[in-house]
Amino acid sequence: MTFDRLRPSDIEALLVGKREAGLSDSTRRLIYTVCRAMLDIAVRDGLVRRNPAVAVERPTIRRREARYLKPVEVGRLFEAANGDRLEPLIVLMLGTGLRRGEALALHWSDVDLAEGDVHVKWTLARVNRHLIFDEPKTEKSSRHTPLPSPVAEMLRHHKVTQAAERLAAPVWQPWEDHPDLVFPTQIGTPTDPRNALRAFVGIAERAGLSGVGLHTLRHSAASALIRSGAHIKIIQELLGQSSYGITADIYSHVDVEQQREAAERLGEAFPW
Repeated sequence: MTFDRLRPSDIEALLVGKREAGLSDSTRRLIYTVCRAMLDIAVRDGLVRRNPAVAVERPTIRRREARYLKPVEVGRLFEAANGDRLEPLIVLMLGTGLRRGEALALHWSDVDLAEGDVHVKWTLARVNRHLIFDEPKTEKSSRHTPLPSPVAEMLRHHKVTQAAERLAAPVWQPWEDHPDLVFPTQIGTPTDPRNALRAFVGIAERAGLSGVGLHTLRHSAASALIRSGAHIKIIQELLGQSSYGITADIYSHVDVEQQREAAERLGEAFPW
């Protein structure tokens, strides 16, 4: 079909077909955006008189409420993780809201224990069966993140423990370009994000927690910040999210305790 015969219904049929094929809302929106941009160029070049995609509603993204852990659940998680090799990673992610790839890519050279912060400069991911270190995707993702005092203390202890582990290891083979990882394997190589997730799920199951993953720790950190009264803009900066709107949308949930507190404050607001 040529551009001049394309109708809005054709684009709508394409998007419906992609939805029925199981593509996500975000992928369908990307397809729409690309189609519209291509047709804008076609209009500019005189290939068509008007852009039929303009008459098609852009696909919406349905966001599910982020699963997060309440304080009592965090207590159970800490109990189950006590002494586990993954415990320091869990503590760091809960205390900073770092993404899994950001935490696993953290280098000791990025950690300032004197100032109490970490510099997020890398992210680790598995791409085509290879582990790849890359720079964060957005300017906001590359950031300095302050450490709560208990988390900084944990990292001091972890650094000492890791040094002893390294001396005792029969083999230590860190990658040449990334020799000082905070959370390496037992031989100094990068920890595969999938292996970290599997280990975490096992710990969560021992704690009686279902439907959680490492990303749940990031959501839990954000939820705790919301309960503490932190402004959404501050939470956005701490989490390294690209926009205020995304943060406000994902973390718009308000639990029952917060609703009760708000109702009590409302009850105190008027001279009943």
